[in-house]
Amino acid sequence: MMSPLRFAACCVLFGVAMVPDLLDAAQFTVSPTRILLSRRTASALLTVRNEGAAPVRLQVKTHAWSQALDGHVELETTDEIIVFPTLVTIGPGEERKLRVAVTAAPGAVEKTFRVFLEELPAKSAEAAPGAAVQMLTRISIPVFLQPPVPASHARLDRLRFEAGTVKFQINNVGNTHFVPDTIRVRGLSPSSETILDQSTEGWYILAGGVRQYELQFNSADCSRVRMILVDTRVGDTALSDRLETPAGICAP
Repeated sequence: MMSPLRFAACCVLFGVAMVPDLLDAAQFTVSPTRILLSRRTASALLTVRNEGAAPVRLQVKTHAWSQALDGHVELETTDEIIVFPTLVTIGPGEERKLRVAVTAAPGAVEKTFRVFLEELPAKSAEAAPGAAVQMLTRISIPVFLQPPVPASHARLDRLRFEAGTVKFQINNVGNTHFVPDTIRVRGLSPSSETILDQSTEGWYILAGGVRQYELQFNSADCSRVRMILVDTRVGDTALSDRLETPAGICAP
């Protein structure tokens, strides 16, 4: 089997457990799951609801958000976004509203942040250390401070193969983020037979950012491929590119 497109994404929900005796993770929901701010709307409410049977304690942290070439999340400290309150305790079946606000003015390019809601250990677990390890939940909410005139522009670029690996990039040459729709890669034989047909879902590509994708072929198929086709869609824009491979794409 051919390996799938390598796709790096931020892990927005995770638990940590290291011993057999565990306490369940808290059950809470957050709405909305994305916040858009602008010159007219400098703040928004984030609603957190406790769906569990025990109180949940949360702390809130904020970071400026950028991306590496593979889409890996990069975070920096910033004072351009604030959340109040930053520590909350929510009883079973209750909900709390947090105010998310930006202190910076919108610029020509969209500014991007992430708000992290991190569960704190239950007080009962703190009182009896070693009896159990609680599964702790961490949720990340993207926050976008939009420019006065948002313009989304995508470009499919640098389709190539290196040592049996097909590589290409999706570039964001606009001033606001976008999320590509399903990205499809096909490999065709000399007779146009489909040797490979693989898809992956897109993820955020921030303004001015680039996302690189890679696809590896197995040795049985790489010599048969004579053309690579890549197709994706960003909003109403369809992007496609093709690469002829007369000698196949096997590693030398």
